[in-house]
Amino acid sequence: MQTSSTESIDLDIQGVSKRYQLNGQTFTAVDSLSLQIPKGQFCSILGPSGCGKTTLLRMVAGFIEPDEGEILVGGKSMRSVPPNQRPVNMVFQHLALFPMMSVGENVGYGLARRQLKKAEIQHKVQDMLRRVGLPGIEDKRIEQLSGGQKQRVAIARSLVLEPTLLLLDEPLGALDLKLREHMKVELKQLQAQIGTTFLYITHDQSEALVMSDMVAVMNHGKCEQIGTPQDLYYRPQTSFVAGFVGNANKLSGRALPGMTNLISAEIADNLSLYCGSQHAFRNGQELSLYIRPESIAISQQALPSEAYANHLRGNVNSILFDGANSSVLVNLDNSALSLQVSLPQNGQLKDLQAGDAVHLAISAEHVQAFSA
Repeated sequence: MQTSSTESIDLDIQGVSKRYQLNGQTFTAVDSLSLQIPKGQFCSILGPSGCGKTTLLRMVAGFIEPDEGEILVGGKSMRSVPPNQRPVNMVFQHLALFPMMSVGENVGYGLARRQLKKAEIQHKVQDMLRRVGLPGIEDKRIEQLSGGQKQRVAIARSLVLEPTLLLLDEPLGALDLKLREHMKVELKQLQAQIGTTFLYITHDQSEALVMSDMVAVMNHGKCEQIGTPQDLYYRPQTSFVAGFVGNANKLSGRALPGMTNLISAEIADNLSLYCGSQHAFRNGQELSLYIRPESIAISQQALPSEAYANHLRGNVNSILFDGANSSVLVNLDNSALSLQVSLPQNGQLKDLQAGDAVHLAISAEHVQAFSA
């Protein structure tokens, strides 16, 4: 996700590091991280708690200064530029709307601080509320709004100042599950319509995958991988990304001498799998294998051998019913291993029960292998 034209880059993070002293020891929150976000992109920083993503966001916002590296917004260095003078605005998880003000006063607060004329503020507020899908609610009180409406008011308050970059720090975290699912779609559509560059911080992979044009996966202060949601899901470059992004069965194994052009890994006594990998492994090397539940074919009859490199048999341990996302846990024959397998959505195996014998088949390219 690099591009040569600096004019088309709204955020350019160049080798940024941040360290803290804790109990006499140095803790590195962000470690020599570089990232470029093109103009108009929805970019998410995805990672577990404590990986450094919020520290990174606060450095972009100007709340803390990096120890090393450079941050450029719109091609201009932000070194020593205070937060209120940066072309950046931020939406927090708890929104920080002013309950004593009307919706219009909340949205226009930053414009009033800039001492714009009342008529101009009113026009900009009305236009922005219309653009976020809330026309005509300027006179409502904050407590009269739903959770989703409050979310959009907070975004409108930031966007009305026309920032180059909008920073969002887990803004859906305080919403209930159903509203969160709805707001994921709303935010994606809103960003596409308005065109402002979004930098979104989350530990929720579903949010990152659904909404983003590009995702940077952070771990221990570093970027493990930067790419499209499809890149991260189907073509992970590290073991961490393969295990963190999406749901996957993780197996341990060791590399076997190659008998074909495919990599082979032993996962149990007399049980091995052909794998897909961009890496070469030495004989006997310890491996971590990842298999997504939906990439495993399941049937109560034998599956065609020519269509799949790997064939396994087992018995259903339990049914994990979740509507269209239903799956089964299958205990593999002659081993202590089990695999979670997605059920086909056509209802073909809806009557499958615990104890039933099943055949499983997996393409080699769907068994992703990494050094353990």
